[in-house]
Amino acid sequence: MAFGINKKNIAILLSPRMLYAHYKKNKLLKRYKEKNLRVEMFVAIENATIGKHVFLGSEVQFKNAAIGDYSYINAKTHVNHTRIGKFCSIGPEVQFGLGKHPTNLISTHPTFYATNKPFDTFSDKNYFKEFQEIELGNDVWIGSKSIIMGGVTIGNGAIVAAGSIVTKDVQPYEVVGGVPAKHIKYRLDENTIKALEEIKWWDKDEKWLQENYELFLDNEKFIKYFEKNT
Repeated sequence: MAFGINKKNIAILLSPRMLYAHYKKNKLLKRYKEKNLRVEMFVAIENATIGKHVFLGSEVQFKNAAIGDYSYINAKTHVNHTRIGKFCSIGPEVQFGLGKHPTNLISTHPTFYATNKPFDTFSDKNYFKEFQEIELGNDVWIGSKSIIMGGVTIGNGAIVAAGSIVTKDVQPYEVVGGVPAKHIKYRLDENTIKALEEIKWWDKDEKWLQENYELFLDNEKFIKYFEKNT
């Protein structure tokens, strides 16, 4: 055990695991200092591309993945083989990119078709593609404890209800939910969706967003602004 000091200058007891977590956190913050990355404890980042002003909650695993500016991921979410756009909101305990097993072979066990496992296998090479890329657009909201299967594309502005299992593509601004996830509605009308897909507000610079954030509180005012200024 070791002693640390909290913000109130009170001595607290830190386990070796907590000391290591603080060390790893500080290394991540230094590595991504220019990106202004914010992370909580026990975050793992591996083979990743990180945008600006990203937040990763405690125990997030982010591997073989990319995330755009201003997106955030809440606690205990695992992201693998996934590209996440800008301004995305990812709830806690979401699973991205679970590996698949072949269902049309004699056995589903990896020992017969894979070599990239932590256990011994009979196979001489990888015969089956276990992981397929997942693509999230911009301004996507994924509810807590959802599962996003490999190969799925989720369009800009879409919402996935909490606890859903997404097995097929989700259209821009579509709301889906359930097991498996099914269409519920579109969260905006057709004309507004078309306009937003053309405007691509998520590509505006930080200064413009800061100066015009109030436009985002009034849909009609937002669209009219771009009609007058384009």
